[in-house]
Amino acid sequence: MNATLSNMAAGLLAATEGEAASNPIIPEWNEVIWGSAAFFILLLVMWKLALPPIRRAMEARTERIQGDLDGAANARSEAEELRTQYDARLAEANVEAARIIEEARASAETVRQERLAAIEPEIAERRAQAEADISAARARAMAEVRADITSIAVGAAEQVVLANIDEAAHARLIDDYITRVGN
Repeated sequence: MNATLSNMAAGLLAATEGEAASNPIIPEWNEVIWGSAAFFILLLVMWKLALPPIRRAMEARTERIQGDLDGAANARSEAEELRTQYDARLAEANVEAARIIEEARASAETVRQERLAAIEPEIAERRAQAEADISAARARAMAEVRADITSIAVGAAEQVVLANIDEAAHARLIDDYITRVGN
């Protein structure tokens, strides 16, 4: 392998020695002329054939982007308008809900007042009946107390009549009789 590399290097040296030493950085004049001519021909062809479609594509892209921006601005303004409408409807709904609640409260108060008014005569009747029952019970109790007192007085009088006794014995007899009647 070393042998082949050295043979190639020797062949290259021999080929370059036969020619005049050329500079690899600076090209030859005929290459510059032909290269420049090819460049300008290609530039002219590109200018005439490729540049118009590229411009149209860029203009179409610009228009599409501008359309997207305009659409986004329109969508934003529509969204803001919808939000304003939503907020207004929400406020209306809150007002309506408050009105309905107030009506329900007023209706409940009216029903309560009507029921109280309907029950009031019954309450008055029961109250009058209770007062009558209390008066009757009081009258019965008073009659019973009078009867008991009368009975006690009669019994005490019998005891006094039966025994003609002195004042201390008389008080003792009455106390004993009251004790007996009380039990």
